[in-house]
Amino acid sequence: MQITDKFDGCIEAICDSRLIIVDRAFSNLLRTLAATPEYLHVVREAASTTSFASELQKCTETGEFKLPKSNKSAVALTVGLLLEFDKRKISVTDFVTKYFPDSTSNGCFQKFIDTVIKPFARAFRSLITGENAIVGEPDNISAAVIPEQAKEELENWLKNLLANVYATDSLDEDGRRDLTDIIKGMLYVTEFDNPILMKVSFLGLSYALGYYNFGSRELNAVKQILTTYGILE
Repeated sequence: MQITDKFDGCIEAICDSRLIIVDRAFSNLLRTLAATPEYLHVVREAASTTSFASELQKCTETGEFKLPKSNKSAVALTVGLLLEFDKRKISVTDFVTKYFPDSTSNGCFQKFIDTVIKPFARAFRSLITGENAIVGEPDNISAAVIPEQAKEELENWLKNLLANVYATDSLDEDGRRDLTDIIKGMLYVTEFDNPILMKVSFLGLSYALGYYNFGSRELNAVKQILTTYGILE
């Protein structure tokens, strides 16, 4: 089994989809990125050097959308864009018809696939395999999206959750290991004031805790903090 197999399956599902039903395929890709430690590491590394807002502005200011040449920037921008689609903050239909005009909406979507999704997939594979990884100049990341006091509260809830994972008898070893990796991953992410990282990590945490039916109290507390400061809606 290749390390990119799960990722490739998600990309294939997106490419085989149609505009009106692609939401589920986007969500599945985001869940897979968040729940797979190797994939999440790639997203973390990419997002830590890229400002989604500034990259999106640069890539759309001419009215024609083009991915950045840097693999890291391309991955961070695309993941951020898919998160915006998933949270309904940006309409995927409006976006593809505006920046990839064609005679039909599915024609617009196909141009989006060819111009964004397929190059993103190549960039992601390059970063995860270490082949031809192009590293661009880091953008200036806006600091302190969450105040220190709230960040400490967030970390405390995550550490409590981690302690509960260690202490419970309701999880098997696979479940304990999965949740430990994901919680530690989000603790690591809190060190970076980057909304993309926080959104993706929370998505993975939410998916994993739901799957194991565990930690709803701590999850709701974490969600409330992220919602308060605009990370989540």
